[in-house]
Amino acid sequence: MKKPLLTLAFALAAALPAPVASAAASDWSTFGTLKNETASFVSGDERLDKSQNRLDLSVEGYLSDAWEFHGRLLTWYDAAADWVGDRPGWTGPIRDHYRTFGETKEAFFLYGGDSFDLRLGQQQIVWGKMDGLRLIDILNPLDMREFLLDDFLDSRIGLVSARLNYYLGDHELELIAIPDARTNRLAPMGSRWGFAMPSVPAGVTVNLLGEALPKRDGRDTELAAAWRSNIGGWDLSLNLFHGFKAAPSLRKQLSAGVMTLQAVHIPLDVVGGSFANALGDWVVRGEVAVNLGEGINTSDVAWDRSVARKTTLNGAVALETTRNNWTVSGQLFGRRIQNYEARLQEAQSSGFATLRVATDYLNERLKPEVMVLVDLADHGWMARPKASFEISDAWLVNGGADLFGGDRGFFGQFADNDRIYAELQYSF
Repeated sequence: MKKPLLTLAFALAAALPAPVASAAASDWSTFGTLKNETASFVSGDERLDKSQNRLDLSVEGYLSDAWEFHGRLLTWYDAAADWVGDRPGWTGPIRDHYRTFGETKEAFFLYGGDSFDLRLGQQQIVWGKMDGLRLIDILNPLDMREFLLDDFLDSRIGLVSARLNYYLGDHELELIAIPDARTNRLAPMGSRWGFAMPSVPAGVTVNLLGEALPKRDGRDTELAAAWRSNIGGWDLSLNLFHGFKAAPSLRKQLSAGVMTLQAVHIPLDVVGGSFANALGDWVVRGEVAVNLGEGINTSDVAWDRSVARKTTLNGAVALETTRNNWTVSGQLFGRRIQNYEARLQEAQSSGFATLRVATDYLNERLKPEVMVLVDLADHGWMARPKASFEISDAWLVNGGADLFGGDRGFFGQFADNDRIYAELQYSF
């Protein structure tokens, strides 16, 4: 199934008019931001976390009446890597990992037809309608070097894809082929933002194998499709995905006092959808996703039994209202594992709740807000109060804090990572 769809997408591209620009039609523009992001930990080992000097550069080119090019580059140098010596969670190799970064986020050609669009190249493809956490927005994996603190626009990893959007009245059909299958890029083990490793019995030696990743030569091509429409005022979508779980599972084997561990990515099929509507002063949004064959870690220490494949039911609903310059939004995420077994290292039912409150002052130049996320299963939480002030059309200053609570789980593992930050941004 994979090869015919991928072949069809690129054959369609070959049949389109070539992107040859006339002098009148050709038009290129560049724009972006220069920003310093400085953050300091105020709990645990209190030290400077980062002082990133970032360039976010976008390029757009109109090559002809039908063809366009869109590109985006994100790069930075983190001066904290040279200011802070070796500390817990900030050793030499980890410091080198965070010192510099450079990556194209997007670089694709867009062909605009009368009833369809075709995009070929590296892209960010956004599904879903929820804030802060992702349910069906799963096509692009995340760079999690700072957990979930980066904006998704910056942390999404662009994938080389073929994407066809066909429009018929109020309906849209989207077909996607991703030969460039990738997975979440986690923070280095041992760093302040690295996920906790599983406990190992005393006296057992750990043999850590390299991460097993999907092949990026076309053999592990991911496929996706979506239908969208507006029916009776409701924005609706149906989403299908065949690919890999972006978060790793952990295979393990205990033999002769040696625990062999390897992060692996299990094939996954997802059937989901979303809905949204404005009902008076309220906006209701939601998503559902049925994950088929999702990899879940178990307590077994036999290689073939250390990861189980289960069907999981996932849903989210949000209510939002704006009155007198105040926006209040609440979200509830729920998850349940079907055919549950006691050996699974995850609760049968789990969920998250979020609350966001935002407003503005001084003709929308000053914008304070706070977002709180709570892990309902492990009782951890994360709170993100912040404020931005628009000095001028070009200059923006931001400040805030990232606060964590709990003693375990998704948020609780970072309870010693409370930090405050300030940002200065220039747009051009």
